[in-house]
Amino acid sequence: MEEGKPVITPVELRQYHYCPRVVFYERCTPVYRRETRRMQYGREVHDVEVALEKQRNLQRYGLHQGQREFAVHMSSEALELTGIADLVVTVGAESYPVEFKDTTREPDLGHRMQLCAYGLLLEATRQTKSPRGFWHSTRTRETFEVEFDARLRKRTLQAIREINLFIKAERCPDPTPQVAKCLECELKNFCGDVI
Repeated sequence: MEEGKPVITPVELRQYHYCPRVVFYERCTPVYRRETRRMQYGREVHDVEVALEKQRNLQRYGLHQGQREFAVHMSSEALELTGIADLVVTVGAESYPVEFKDTTREPDLGHRMQLCAYGLLLEATRQTKSPRGFWHSTRTRETFEVEFDARLRKRTLQAIREINLFIKAERCPDPTPQVAKCLECELKNFCGDVI
């Protein structure tokens, strides 16, 4: 990787969708983000879900067979992406990333971009196609299929470029237009131009 060139993670794409400044503060300023109890709880739930997943079949993904790999590390210089997928299921020449989320909500654009980024990484690092992925709610037990269509791929790649630009320039991006998000943000004290 070229020196000084940022490497984006799929998680940062989700954070970018929530508010671009979260990524900026983590990457460009010496801000220490204290782990909240909610973050810790989410990690604990995730670990339990992975343990349970190892005992299940692939029916929730509409698959009858496939090879499962957990905590799959991937990195691509061309994509300027690096990350760890919760689960990858491979069936023949296709691989599907799976994300476990502790939420009752359905996947929003940020979650879909995060999942798509894992699909792009799979295609870049393996001789495989990744036409879709799966997003599983550990609370509702619902699993959503996310198609990696041309529109989502384009939006994901565009977000990677935008994040790279503001990190490289160390330019603080505009805040989210949804000010209600700022009320619960642990970084709100650093944004003097909102709330």
